[in-house]
Order: sequence, then structure tokens, then C-alpha cells
Amino acid sequence: MDATVGRFTAQVERPAPGKFAWPIIILPELFTTHVHLALLAGYLASVGWEVYVPDLRAALGRDGTPALGRIGCAGMVALIDELLAALGRDVLVMGHGIGGLIALKMAERPHVRAAIALAPAVPGRPSRLAPRLRDRFAIWCGRPINPPRGRVRADFLSDADAFQRDRLGHAMVPDAGVIAREVARGAITLARFADAAPRMIIAGEMDPFAPIERVRELAGAIGARFAMLPSRGHWLIAGHALERAMGETQRFAVRTLGQNLLLLHLDEAKDPPNG
Repeated sequence: MDATVGRFTAQVERPAPGKFAWPIIILPELFTTHVHLALLAGYLASVGWEVYVPDLRAALGRDGTPALGRIGCAGMVALIDELLAALGRDVLVMGHGIGGLIALKMAERPHVRAAIALAPAVPGRPSRLAPRLRDRFAIWCGRPINPPRGRVRADFLSDADAFQRDRLGHAMVPDAGVIAREVARGAITLARFADAAPRMIIAGEMDPFAPIERVRELAGAIGARFAMLPSRGHWLIAGHALERAMGETQRFAVRTLGQNLLLLHLDEAKDPPNG
């Protein structure tokens, strides 16, 4: 269902019954939308999470917010800060790709209880999703950059179920080239573990966009828990990769956040109220 949060719209999944005290906000990878995150959101809701997938692009170019072709990392972080303030609740933040990197940044915010990054972009490291030579003119003109095609798109979606790849490929949209360029140049800096909420990084062993050794180094540098999914690539948000990634997420959340995460504490479950 659609919901309004401040000046933002979001796809919301509310489980019945809910099991967890705080919702999860999901942030997309470059060029992707709620369409690409639908399986991830549905899976989380099926195991008891309340899930928000905000449409941040719809707010761009309005009320003083930079347009899609001009927004950078700081502007996107400010937009998510505004979303969290409008929601008015403690949350977990999860993201895929560049969304995962931004989720790790949001762990520095006081109302973020934990952050989970799936195949995150690594700041300061070249990526096959970084702006190409032909994208530089678009960025200079303040225009979005187009999604990848050909071999890059095929590798990007290689872990998606075969019957979904064409649909997911056609659903990709132009996106913020300035953010992609700034990430490649290291514009996002992340606090170490003492100055942030608990963080988890999950990466595929064969990811050509977030190479496993670079992601492992990132996790070590910021004190994040790290899990590698053997024989998996970049698309960790569908199929068997999704099940394994969410298993790691569940274990991390429960072990890290403990009983406060649960809506129904164990002692209450043993002695339910009368009536």
C-alpha cells in the first residue's frame, strides 16, 4: 500500500501480526526503484517486519530540493534525515548498492537502531557503475545518467531469477550521476563502530560491482559485521541469495538488538494476559 510520510510517498508493507518493534527503511541501488525492491520488502514483511520503501526521487526538484541530475551524497542524506524526522520512530535502515552505502551512513543518526548494507558501493573505489566517459557531459549539464546496458546490465542482474531479468532491466531508470561520481571519489566518509549504531554488511563472493575484498576491507575499517554469500554476485535481493541474505539479517538484528527488538517479549509469551 502507498503511504504519505511528510512530503514523501512510500510503499509500505505491514505484517499481521507484526513481530518487531521498529520498521525497516529500504534504500535502492542506483538505477533501481521500488519495483526492484518488491521481493525484498515482501520477504521482510512475511517474517514480521514493517517495511517502508520511500520514493525519494519524487521529492527531487521541489521545495528547494536539488533535481535528480544535480543532487549529491550530502543532499540525499539530508533527504533521508527529513524522512526519518517525519516518520518520528526509531528504525533500521537497509540498502542495496549505493543505497547500502548510504544506509551505513545513516547508522550515525540517533534514531537509527541498526543498518544493513547489501552489496554496498565502496567509497573511493572505482566501480563498473561509476559514471562512464559519455556520462560526464550529462553530469556537467545537470542531467541524470542512463542505466547500464549490454554486458554491464547482464552482470548487474545475473543473480535475479531468469524469468525476471528482462522485466527488471526494463524497469531501470535514469539516476543521480553526481552521487555515483562522488561515491567513486570517496565523498562519503563513515564513522567507526564507536560512533554509530550496529552495522552489517552482506556481499556476494562473485560481485563484479562491489568486489568482495574491497567490501571486506570496508567492513573492517568501520567495525561492521561482515557476511559473504559464496558463489553470489551483486543482485542479493531475489531468489536463493535473498533467502540467505535475510537469514544473516535476522540473526544480526536479533543478536545485536536483543529483546528490545521484539514486540512480544518472551516472558509475556509464557504468561499471556487473561481475557
